[in-house]
Amino acid sequence: MSASENKYHHPPPLPGEEDRLAWQTFTRDNDTAALEWLYRHFVVTLLDYSYKMCRERSLAEDAVQNVFTYLLTHRQQLPLPQSVKFYLLRCVRNELLKLLRQHKREQPVEELFDTMLQLTPVSQAPALDSYLQKEQLATLQSYVNQLPARQKEVIYLRFFQGLRYEEIAEVMQIDQKSVYKTLYKALETLRNILPGPALAWLYVVLRETMR
Repeated sequence: MSASENKYHHPPPLPGEEDRLAWQTFTRDNDTAALEWLYRHFVVTLLDYSYKMCRERSLAEDAVQNVFTYLLTHRQQLPLPQSVKFYLLRCVRNELLKLLRQHKREQPVEELFDTMLQLTPVSQAPALDSYLQKEQLATLQSYVNQLPARQKEVIYLRFFQGLRYEEIAEVMQIDQKSVYKTLYKALETLRNILPGPALAWLYVVLRETMR
């Protein structure tokens, strides 16, 4: 096993720039071990997002597989993204929309993310973990899942995946002002439906973590 293969054989959690380094190693040096490392690190996130978009496992898997096949065959033309996660999420979303059109199952984009969000503090919602206990997250979850699909998608990308506002706009192919408006509507709805003062502070915390 080569030194580069050994480096990417057991990928550690990415604290910051390691994913960009792996991307550079793959695109600049044609190191497929680096691509394998990126795949192992991001595949769960990408499959989760893709499945939440279409609710069909085979299509979700095809979208992710097609993206990585494209990366492999076009590696010398790929840009160096500021955020590899953001770049891959955008690619997977676009690929899934293309597959849905090919299968003649196109539906309004506003309805695509009509799924149930699971607000678990350890793996799914790290931004909320320091504020909320598990049982409080479960309560909040029931109210978040009453939101329209597009509002849930923005919350998912902002909290679950940690994307910036401008990145969310690019992934969802809307302008940044629309991202702000969608978030504001979601937060206002939560403020209105959260029952009693015992849960009112959850809304405040949610807004604080979005800054």
